Amino acid sequence: FPGLRVDFAQLLQLPGVLQSHAVDPEALQAAALALLDKVLDDFVAAREREGAKLATVISERADAITGIAADVRTLVPLIRAGQRQKLETRLVELGSSLDPGRLEQELVIWLQKLDVDEELDRLDSHLAELRRILKGGKEPVGRRLDFLLQEFNREANTLGSKSVDARSSNAAVELKVLIDQIREQIQNIE
Repeated sequence: FPGLRVDFAQLLQLPGVLQSHAVDPEALQAAALALLDKVLDDFVAAREREGAKLATVISERADAITGIAADVRTLVPLIRAGQRQKLETRLVELGSSLDPGRLEQELVIWLQKLDVDEELDRLDSHLAELRRILKGGKEPVGRRLDFLLQEFNREANTLGSKSVDARSSNAAVELKVLIDQIREQIQNIE
């Protein structure tokens, strides 16, 4: 059939070439909404599972921080005694006659500068707050935890800056590592 031109668009319009089924828009909308509800339920459940796992990881790090703080508390009296002994030995080596009252005063002032009890108490308080937040409801806690970790960091820094002993210096470093690990985890929390 030379010269015959077939317009395929017209062929598709001929009766019986295409069959169309009437779509019920209400049924389609109901099915779409049901699917959306299921997807949202699955999403929320996945977020809750992820949150529970993150809370567990953070709690483990908090337990490690608690352990380090307890270790430092037991070290503090030993460190103080060691520092006192070092100072007394140096003073004996100097051989000069010093007023014992004045010496005791200076020693007390010097030991107060090394006192980390406040930092350890605040660290305990921050740990209690961290655990309270982790056990809390379903409200967003990411920013609150981020702020709290800044406080943890301050205490670890102060502990490190007051340290005159390798054991407490190492404890401060370990604290900072754990705090940083928690900070990495809370970046995934709203």
